[in-house]
Amino acid sequence: MVVPISGSTLPHVTPFLSTPRLLSLALWLAALVAFVAVSVETSRTRLADELEVTGRTLHRLISQRVAQHDAHLTTLIALSSGAEPAPTGAVRQVMESISRFYPRIAWLALVSLEPEGAASGAAGAGQGSAALGSPGASQPAGGTSGPTVSVREVVDVPSGGGVDLAPLAAEIVAQVRGRPGVHAAGAGHYLLAKRAPEPSDLAVVLMIDAARLVEPEERPGFAHLRISLDGSDLVDLPADASVGPGILWLVPPHFEKVIDGEGQRLLLTLDRSLPLAALVPPGRLLGFAAVAGLLAAALSFGLGQRAAVKRSELVARAAEARALLQERETLLAHASRVNAMGELASGIAHELTQPLTALLSRSQAALRLARVDRPDMAMISEALDVNVREAKRAGEMLKRMRDYASNKAPERARQDLNAIVAEVVALTRTDLERRGVALVLELGQPAPEAVVDAIEIEQVLHNLIRNAAEATGSGGTVTIATARAGREAKVVVSDDGPGISAEVLPKLFTPFFTTKADGMGLGLSLCASLVERVDGRIAAENGASRGARFTVTLPLAGGPLAPEGRG
Repeated sequence: MVVPISGSTLPHVTPFLSTPRLLSLALWLAALVAFVAVSVETSRTRLADELEVTGRTLHRLISQRVAQHDAHLTTLIALSSGAEPAPTGAVRQVMESISRFYPRIAWLALVSLEPEGAASGAAGAGQGSAALGSPGASQPAGGTSGPTVSVREVVDVPSGGGVDLAPLAAEIVAQVRGRPGVHAAGAGHYLLAKRAPEPSDLAVVLMIDAARLVEPEERPGFAHLRISLDGSDLVDLPADASVGPGILWLVPPHFEKVIDGEGQRLLLTLDRSLPLAALVPPGRLLGFAAVAGLLAAALSFGLGQRAAVKRSELVARAAEARALLQERETLLAHASRVNAMGELASGIAHELTQPLTALLSRSQAALRLARVDRPDMAMISEALDVNVREAKRAGEMLKRMRDYASNKAPERARQDLNAIVAEVVALTRTDLERRGVALVLELGQPAPEAVVDAIEIEQVLHNLIRNAAEATGSGGTVTIATARAGREAKVVVSDDGPGISAEVLPKLFTPFFTTKADGMGLGLSLCASLVERVDGRIAAENGASRGARFTVTLPLAGGPLAPEGRG
């Protein structure tokens, strides 16, 4: 009876999560990344909305102020050029009031646009104040020829604080009457001019400080504010230094809108940077990280407990599988021993014949001596002593057979390996003699000892000796050697046969691998299992010159270390 052993008898163990802490850490990091991504997106949307609201508010305020400028122009034109023009002093008072209540209007002027020839006459008439800039001539806009025009300030507030309007005379004349025109003045200022209706030659000019279109408290410190005229910046206020640089890979929010005002081509622009601290507030990030860390720790603990339960179940199943495997190996070992006893039966029968024959002959001799008239008691006693000795010899032989073929549970104890070798030799010597194989013993002294089950090691050595005898054939030699090597005991079975091929050598101890026509490939696999069961190992190699060499290495039983021995 042979019980096959296969790796499929072991339960398939699917590795459970062996590192719940790593999983919890990965989940924690993933949660932080998700939090940062959501925070960046929501914060970016919020900051963009805030910039949009601020931009619309500023646009409305600046538009109202620009509309006031147009209203001032209309009022002054009405005062100075109506059917009954107000006196110059009254116009000045109104202009001074405007300048006082609206500080962003840096300068106001009521000017007369006259042909060049009429300028001296008007001046001689004594109307208006002295000119703030040198009067000059200018061609109409567009470079075409036209009448030469001079500019004379009639009223200016504050006096002497204006600019030379002569270069702008042609542009002012080219304006549509009743509609304001915008002209650059440099240094963050621009001019707003409006001509009176016909037939008046008067015009009102306001110089606006563009920076004062936005009050200090209205300025958004988080944004870069610009007010431009025809592509040139009149106001360029960068964001506060405390805002910090934005993230390069994010497109910053942008607001841009033209100021609502008749003829006033002003463009309001706001740009907001997106610093990391604004997108992901450190306090919120730390708070979320702490909460997520606690949840991850709880998850890690739960997974650890679940993994521990799973490991316990796997260990229990593995123990059951090992017990089942050991039981099957024991059955296989027993079947192998019984099979081996069948092969050794003829030799054992021959060995039993010798003591039985001696018993018979000595007993017959003793009977003959006892029947004589005067029996020789000394010879009878000697015959009986021989009978006792031969009977004990037969009994030992039968006990050895019974023990070897028994199915007893393994009993490990400290064993003399030389004695185990002697027991195996006693069982196999007759078979080896029948095969014509010589047996050589090289037993080391002192005898190496190991904690093993004697019957199992006998079975290992019996298999190795039988394989060696089959390999070497008639006329060959099998050598058994024992030795101590450091903390290990070695038993070496070698032969002088043809050796083992390089293709077969790596597969010798694989279950069901065999090179014999009638073999099952379980002998050497069983030997490996029995040796590994007692923390030993078995190895095969070819001899230095010829033959094969099998080395069984076992942990040496407690005792002083021995020098390296031959093994």
